[in-house]
Amino acid sequence: MNVLICFEVSGKQDQVRKELTSLGYMSSWKVKRGRDETTFHLPSNMLWKKGENMSPTKAKEELKKSAKALKVDVVRTIAVVVSKWDGITGTSVGSEKSVAETVEATS
Repeated sequence: MNVLICFEVSGKQDQVRKELTSLGYMSSWKVKRGRDETTFHLPSNMLWKKGENMSPTKAKEELKKSAKALKVDVVRTIAVVVSKWDGITGTSVGSEKSVAETVEATS
């Protein structure tokens, strides 16, 4: 199951992102169509994770545990199962470039 989590924390957002990344969360994904490959980048307060045992509840609990370890509060969050999607590719967090290509597909 693919789970997308969007969150706001009281501080140390970059450290929370790094902690979640160490647990297998990702901030981008690639779509390959023929010879072309497009990378999609999520906004800085969103991550996603896939796995057989993944669920929105598990994502929320992993976020809470990561925030607690860093001594910050989770202000708000939502975690959802993702199947079909549409997006604008964008660039990785911290990049100054902007890519405005829209692609729709199913995962």
